[in-house]
Amino acid sequence: MRAGAEVSDLEFVQFHPTVLFLGPDAEGQQPLVSEAVRGEGAHLVDADGVRFMTGQHELAELAPRDIVAKGIMRRMQERDAEHMFLDARHFGAEMWEHRFPTILAACRAHGIDPVTEPIPVAPAAHYASGGVRTDSKGRTTVPGLYACGEVACTGVHGANRLASNSLLEGLVYAERIAADITASRAGLHARVPAPVEQPERPAHPLLAPEARFAIQRIMTQGAGVLRSAESLSKAADELQQLHTDARDALAENGKTAEPGVDTWEATNLLCVARVLAAAALQREETRGCHWREDAPDRDDTAWRRHIVVRLNPDRTLAVHTTDTADFPPTRQHLQEQ
Repeated sequence: MRAGAEVSDLEFVQFHPTVLFLGPDAEGQQPLVSEAVRGEGAHLVDADGVRFMTGQHELAELAPRDIVAKGIMRRMQERDAEHMFLDARHFGAEMWEHRFPTILAACRAHGIDPVTEPIPVAPAAHYASGGVRTDSKGRTTVPGLYACGEVACTGVHGANRLASNSLLEGLVYAERIAADITASRAGLHARVPAPVEQPERPAHPLLAPEARFAIQRIMTQGAGVLRSAESLSKAADELQQLHTDARDALAENGKTAEPGVDTWEATNLLCVARVLAAAALQREETRGCHWREDAPDRDDTAWRRHIVVRLNPDRTLAVHTTDTADFPPTRQHLQEQ
């Protein structure tokens, strides 16, 4: 985005409903408890052992991911709980060891034995259907920059990715990108590297590494599975305050966090989080994996279109919607023939 690339559909985040809950302070990627466990007959229950998905959907625990994730979150809110449970004790030790050895090992590594106790689970962000906007050849709005895979928004996932389609997308668009680069090589000329100026005073601040935990907390509370104008507005304000505080600190003393992997990751997380919250707040409907508690219906008349965001030079967000469900060309002179 800092190079000028447009992003789109960032509000469509798929949440995996059953991630191993390791405590409210757990960091990093958490182990997934596959849908296959529910497919074999495991039950989602609350702390009292009550199956709460029965009656919410005809498939109960086997409903689509977004339905199950919402069901878990609502029960968590009702019971003021941090997680629910996946009960598969009736599988027995032999089935666990032969059918789900990896999940069994992951649980036991964290002191949980699914053979004798329910597994604590909660929804967690799993896949971004949106990303850097591309055309059908993987070209972005920045000349020479291609995007492929989860970082890209090719449009093939719509508002709610189907399982395993991400691998197919990566294969198809990687081949298309390679073909386009090969076809256009004749008109390309080698560029002479130019030195990059390093000003004494950075133009924009970097966030301290610990800021990522504040960002994660804000996004979990305000832009998670269940969203509303109130929750998203609060999240957007808190994210903007993090950005403002870092900018003001740079303006006052001319210093910012030391460049490094951790500081750049925190800074990039804040940038993406601000875009996601802004897009989710603007989309006043429920569509796919974007669920608005205050707008639970899909509105094709107003919202069968994309939200596109780019970063202004001063790091403010320029947000607009497309006129139709189709993406405009990434670059006007490269329209499809």
